[in-house]
Amino acid sequence: MENQQKQKREPESTDFQVIDKRQFVNLDQIDTSALPEEKPRYPSYVEELMSRMAETERKFQEKKQQIDEEINRTKSRLEADFDRRLELEKQKIILPFLEILDNLQRAMDAAAQAGSIEHLLEGVQMTANLFRSKLQSLGVEVVPALGLPFDPNLEQAVGTVKVEDTSRDGVVLEEVQPGYCMNGHLLRPAHVRVGRHE
Repeated sequence: MENQQKQKREPESTDFQVIDKRQFVNLDQIDTSALPEEKPRYPSYVEELMSRMAETERKFQEKKQQIDEEINRTKSRLEADFDRRLELEKQKIILPFLEILDNLQRAMDAAAQAGSIEHLLEGVQMTANLFRSKLQSLGVEVVPALGLPFDPNLEQAVGTVKVEDTSRDGVVLEEVQPGYCMNGHLLRPAHVRVGRHE
């Protein structure tokens, strides 16, 4: 009976066949540009540090952008303030000239009513004196040249005058156009004729 049970337990011998349906890829034919890039994996503490660094970089960029915007606003404000001050300074400079223009107009009106050149000359003289005083109040002064040795830093020679006296050689004898300086800086050189001994 034992033999019968053994025989029942043993499977019947059949031909068993395994079919492999896996597909194999030729590695030489793979297009590497189409494959997704594998991200490198780091330990968790390194990934945490990298995320902190990325957050710090983001905050830095935000602060930098805020500072750049504030600098641009400050620059615009300063430029507007400068333009406003420049306009005010222009008005301060122009205002005295309006007074001079008024005086010239009064001199011409007075000369027309009186019919006399003396009144016109007197009015123009007064206006010229007023103009000089306004220039002096702004720091503009005449460069003294007549009778002094020629100074090429302050004067421009436009001609020479023959002199017999050697002491007048190199001395300014005629002032064709006066020179002016403002607060120690030359505005315009004087045009002069200089003595020359031959």
